[in-house]
Amino acid sequence: MISKKTNKKITLGQYYTSSDVANFMIDLSDKSKSSKVLESGFGNGVFIESLLQKGFVDIKGYDIDEENCELVKKLFKNRVKIECSDYLQTPSSEKFDLIIGNPPYVHWNNIQKKIRNKLSEDTFWKSYSNGEWDLLYAFIIWSVEKLNNEGELIYIVPYNWFNSTNASSLRQYLVEKGEFEIICHFGELKLFRDCYPNNIIFKYRKTKMKNKKPIYISEYSATRGNISQILLDIKKDFKNINNPSYHSESENLRVYTSCQFGSEKFWYLATNREKKQLERIEKSSQMIKLSDYLDIGVGIVSGFDQAFRIEHSEIPSFSESEKKLLKSFVKSINCQRYFINSASYYIFADEIKTEDNLKKYPKIYDRLLKYRHELDSRYISKNKNWWNWATIRNEQLFIKSLDKPKIFVPCIDRNLKSRFSYTENQYLGSGDVLVIIPKQNLKEDLLYILAWLNSDVINFWYQIKGAHTGKRIRYTQSYVSQIPLRLIDWNNQKEIKIYESIIEKTKKLIKSKSSMEYEKEINYMISKLIL
Repeated sequence: MISKKTNKKITLGQYYTSSDVANFMIDLSDKSKSSKVLESGFGNGVFIESLLQKGFVDIKGYDIDEENCELVKKLFKNRVKIECSDYLQTPSSEKFDLIIGNPPYVHWNNIQKKIRNKLSEDTFWKSYSNGEWDLLYAFIIWSVEKLNNEGELIYIVPYNWFNSTNASSLRQYLVEKGEFEIICHFGELKLFRDCYPNNIIFKYRKTKMKNKKPIYISEYSATRGNISQILLDIKKDFKNINNPSYHSESENLRVYTSCQFGSEKFWYLATNREKKQLERIEKSSQMIKLSDYLDIGVGIVSGFDQAFRIEHSEIPSFSESEKKLLKSFVKSINCQRYFINSASYYIFADEIKTEDNLKKYPKIYDRLLKYRHELDSRYISKNKNWWNWATIRNEQLFIKSLDKPKIFVPCIDRNLKSRFSYTENQYLGSGDVLVIIPKQNLKEDLLYILAWLNSDVINFWYQIKGAHTGKRIRYTQSYVSQIPLRLIDWNNQKEIKIYESIIEKTKKLIKSKSSMEYEKEINYMISKLIL
């Protein structure tokens, strides 16, 4: 049974902020202590307490949770205006100079029905929202609506809406209504005890000014650290906020300025110099993306690997008929740069329709039956048998590519360089890898694609524009699909010669299983293609 506390996290997005973080955020504001301030969802009152301690006197707070309202009223008595209300029902005519807080993070399916209906049907909201929105998006927009001109919005939020397709309307709204002044990205550092990392703190100003200033950005990349000290280190650089060319970099923290976001397209954090390099790469590809010429799909999920995994040494003990139900899978651990190190072996008996038929393969049946309880406990559709794999994704893609050359890449990787791996073997892909196979319209050899994907050029592009949490890179179907692809001009003999040389070096690299000797040459040749 879900506890009341857990249920509030799901439906109300209640993840409470520490006083260190609240104090840091308030210090970002330039507003005077007499300014009208709003806390849009005060929770246990940490922001209100910090505002009062710092001398703010005109403070109002909203929260939808009656328990929170009673608690905060007792804590601060008549020093703060407290209303127990759904924030999105409050009037937009009510204006503030500063709105601050930690808005709720609630996925569309978990938003209370009354609020979800409002977002779907209300004249104002239905032009922005969709069936994949997060409640967070609505809080950001409504807060900007309630700001005075030159008012400030300071929020701590997840980073993922910067590059979520479903948040494009939110990004466009923010581009039109004002500018970001500060963005602090904390990557894998956990700012909340009970919430996933990858959070940002941002300061946004509602303004009609057309000449927008650069954004002051800090990025912390380590997974751990003393939060108080980290926030203090970032504060030290605030004095440089008006220096448009400021740049500071240490082992885990870099601070710089960058130009404002210009459209609703995916946002990413990068210096102006890095952005120019990215533009050069994309220009060289003539805006062609990987998915234009290659199919990309995520692998098959067992739901409980231990039940299905077979060690290589165990294979001889199975009968010949049983061996036909053992399949070779590529897992993340099998992926090296450029080549597959080895395969992993799994029982894959989804073609067996009844338990009586499965018993005809006694060693396999006994092996799976040993884990019957765990297999029954998986999240699996009702029409599946207990010995089936949990999620068969992209089955046709794997069948189509089984006898063809293909590329695999781990879905999550901490390696500084990508591990796009080539194979011509009959391998399926597990749930922790993506498979990439050419479409019929691709003229280039897949070995060229392999070299391109593993190149320093694309590694640089993906480190910035791909999906990542701190130093953990995520190779998702949607992001890998967006990788720029530099095709060969087959009327240009110079390009053809470079292409042929890349293929030759890539073949030698795979054969020798040693990347160091050839990678430098491959990177040099690829760099010539994007000049």
